[in-house]
Amino acid sequence: MINNKTLTALAVAASLGVAAPSFAQESKGTIVGTSVSASTNQLLGDVEVTIINLETGLTRSVVTDSDGRFTFPLLPPGQYSLSAQKAGFTVAQEKQFTVRPSGRTNLDVALESGDIERISVSGTSISNIDVTSSESQLYVDQDFIAKVPVPRDIASVALLAPGTVSGDSDFGNYASFGGSSVGENVYYVNGINVTNFRNGLGGSELPFEMYESFEVKTGGYSAEYGRSTGGVINARTKSGSNEFKWGASAYYEPAALRAHSPDVFYRTQADADEAGTAYYEVFKEDERSETNVNLWASGALVEDKLFFFGLINQKLRQRDYGDTAVIYDREGNDTLLSAKLDWYITPEHILEITAWDNTEELESEKFLYSPDSDEVGNSLGNYTLERGGKTWGIQYTGIITDDITISTQYSINETSYSNLNDGSNPLGDAPVIFDRFTNVEYGAYGLATPSIQEDKRTAIRFDVEWYVNADHVLKFGVDNEDLEASENTQRAGGVAYRYENCGANLDEAGNEDCLVRQEYYINQGDFETKSFAYYIEDTWTVTDNITARIGLRNESFENYNKAGDKFVDVTDQWAPRLGLSWDVKGDGESKIFANYGRYYLPVATNTNIRLAGDELYTRQYYEVESINADFTPVLGDEVGGMTVYSDGTLKSTTETVNADLDPMYQDEFILGYEQVLNESWSFGVKATYRDLGSSLEDIAIDAGFNEFIEQEFGSSCTMCDSGFHYYVLTNPGNDVTITTDPDGDGPVPFGTYTIPADMLGYPEAERQYASVDFTVDRAWDDVWMMSFTYTWSHSWGNNEGFVRSDNDQDDSGLTTNFDQPGLTNGASGNLPNDRRHSFKLNGAYQLTENFSLGANFRWTSGRPLSSFGYHPTDVFASLYDAESFVYEGEIAPRGSQGRTPNVWNLDLSAKYLIELEEADIALRADIFNVFNNDEATQLNEVNERLSGYEDGEQFAPFGYIARGESNPSYGLPTSFQTPRYVRFSVEVTF
Repeated sequence: MINNKTLTALAVAASLGVAAPSFAQESKGTIVGTSVSASTNQLLGDVEVTIINLETGLTRSVVTDSDGRFTFPLLPPGQYSLSAQKAGFTVAQEKQFTVRPSGRTNLDVALESGDIERISVSGTSISNIDVTSSESQLYVDQDFIAKVPVPRDIASVALLAPGTVSGDSDFGNYASFGGSSVGENVYYVNGINVTNFRNGLGGSELPFEMYESFEVKTGGYSAEYGRSTGGVINARTKSGSNEFKWGASAYYEPAALRAHSPDVFYRTQADADEAGTAYYEVFKEDERSETNVNLWASGALVEDKLFFFGLINQKLRQRDYGDTAVIYDREGNDTLLSAKLDWYITPEHILEITAWDNTEELESEKFLYSPDSDEVGNSLGNYTLERGGKTWGIQYTGIITDDITISTQYSINETSYSNLNDGSNPLGDAPVIFDRFTNVEYGAYGLATPSIQEDKRTAIRFDVEWYVNADHVLKFGVDNEDLEASENTQRAGGVAYRYENCGANLDEAGNEDCLVRQEYYINQGDFETKSFAYYIEDTWTVTDNITARIGLRNESFENYNKAGDKFVDVTDQWAPRLGLSWDVKGDGESKIFANYGRYYLPVATNTNIRLAGDELYTRQYYEVESINADFTPVLGDEVGGMTVYSDGTLKSTTETVNADLDPMYQDEFILGYEQVLNESWSFGVKATYRDLGSSLEDIAIDAGFNEFIEQEFGSSCTMCDSGFHYYVLTNPGNDVTITTDPDGDGPVPFGTYTIPADMLGYPEAERQYASVDFTVDRAWDDVWMMSFTYTWSHSWGNNEGFVRSDNDQDDSGLTTNFDQPGLTNGASGNLPNDRRHSFKLNGAYQLTENFSLGANFRWTSGRPLSSFGYHPTDVFASLYDAESFVYEGEIAPRGSQGRTPNVWNLDLSAKYLIELEEADIALRADIFNVFNNDEATQLNEVNERLSGYEDGEQFAPFGYIARGESNPSYGLPTSFQTPRYVRFSVEVTF
């Protein structure tokens, strides 16, 4: 039986955050429905159904089939009206309803028999939830952002969704989805992939005035989506309409109203200068402000045909912050330009062009700084951080026949991640010189490791949707990306010196404990990565109440070294996606849904740059005879052997990559239930389980390969002698097959060798995640709204994923996790993104007709803590510094040292609307972290610092073992909650 619903029901559907099938990563929506006779409830065929976009005039008509069903695919999101007519029946209308992007609006029509000249404004039914979908998704639009205080960045939008938590702040502002690392998400703007393909950390950040809506997919996404084992953030920008509009807005975050995190001190005075205070972290100099000004316009260049939206954004940023020895002064003043064109060639054929230039430069200077006297000293150099770039994309969508629709898109996304020293050489004129224990820098080199990093993504995809019959909708398509990265990175001035035990002012040079570490690092080249996929998916209406989604995606990944040779060639990676949704009562008010999916992650381009180039990275310790006036050392005798992480030669691809390689993938299982209680209230519960099936890492094979050569040939592996330079990209815990000459001109021939996993000594990579989400929502009714989520979750294993939070390593695919077998001792336990409990509550209240209040509250339990020190028995692991899971000289399991404090945060907003004859003016104030909570979000987990080296001749060729002593900064905070700050804004719309 078709029940009449009010339009409020559609608002409920939007508030649920329930996913609907999307089309080809599009920003398009779909209307589906059924026409019946209101008196007999019989299905009505041959009903003419017409929809009109109330903003652009787009008009389409279809005739229902014999089962009374109709579909309008590929609809630009917006406000629509619908009318349905058939001879012998009154005309049924729905005057206004919303079509969401990548969503499905279920709208059923009941026609009354009788006078066809009479028009009825009742007779349509909008389903409250999409009972055909098994995806997990939160939809956030400008109406929500206008009511609730949300920081103006993508991560803050993502954190509104169940199952997302904040990642460690040292990476930046990113969200972890379902236990995955913050480097495993994918970001789209109007279908354009803008993800950082070097390490997966974030994507293009644009002004919020550009955005119309966001889809945050937390799980169960369909076969057209790939290259993510975390989540998907799909943003849609604004478009023009027939009505000309323009406006301006300004946002101001004053430094004077921003609080500071607390300074941190050593626990004892022993490590302080006798005349000073033992500072560890200094936040009292942290001052920042931002001013954002926008001017925009939209309208029709040709009525009903050609629409535009354009925006100019000016962003001024200022920040000063300091630490124990250095203070930084930064300023940015950047202009962003963006445009969107929509050409409705015909009602069935639409062409869209999206383009922006968000190039940014952050000018920086650093100075010597004394936190004791709060005095700023001499300049240590200037540098510039370059970010952003130019992006454009063109997309065509068309209805070819009544049953077939297509979409194709071509886009180019260019981004810079360059960090440049000022001066004649952007990579630095002066060498890096600093003291390990005092953190004091000497010289004027600006950045220690400047770099020129330019990336370009060229993407094309083609998708088809075929309505086979009333029970089957078939989708299929191809998706290709060509990624190019240019790299030029080195230590400033070509070399870095780190003094050890040479006095607070380098006045003890020449004593036997005064050492200096000389380090060389340089990496240059152009690298390419290719990703290709095709998929097919059937949405099968099994019964009137049960819908199945059966999909299959095939992924291929190719990575090329500096010479253009392919070193990763992974094909035919099959990713099944299976979803089932059951409309329990057949009334669109409740559903049970289940989902299984496999998701693959490409090999990060960072792997090309670090592993498949001719990188030179060496370290050597020396005694210090004396120190020159420019603070460079006069080198004495060598101490120990040279550590060679990479020797500057471009190795054969068969020598550095396991011949039997699998990409990183994850399996996901979801079971959930959703229920609409009435026109305002709804609730849901969902359980999720994720299991990492495979992970790619670089491992050192030296010890295992040497044992294998000795066992097989009675010889030694001379290539293994340095102990560090022989890394191989593989799946940890598996056999490794390489082609090489292990002993140069020795008795062991050039050939292909398979080293057994038990000789290599590495465990398999493991990561598991389990969670239960409870949600309660109340839809906006022109007075108030509310959304509440509680998530219990557990993340455990021995591998966080693409990046590593416990040592702040964003070296995707090449973290220290599996660099040596000893480094995996104790590695199993609760992972850094294990936040066991999370509460989220947000809402808004209309106090008067023009005055409204908003609130956003989040409480999250702390993350697990580990202890890192020098491995007590494994010499190879000990030489990686304090990277082993060690506490007081013994192996201590990951996450066994407690947790960071629980944190909670309350944001509030107030908005006042002034309505004039020619314009609307919105005045707003947002206060973030109202109570200025300052719990630590990260602690120093390094339990030991270097104390010296022990004799280790039995570990030739090294001749020494690194040893540690108690680190006084262990357990001290390194990061805190974002301090309280205030944002004022004014927006004028004409």
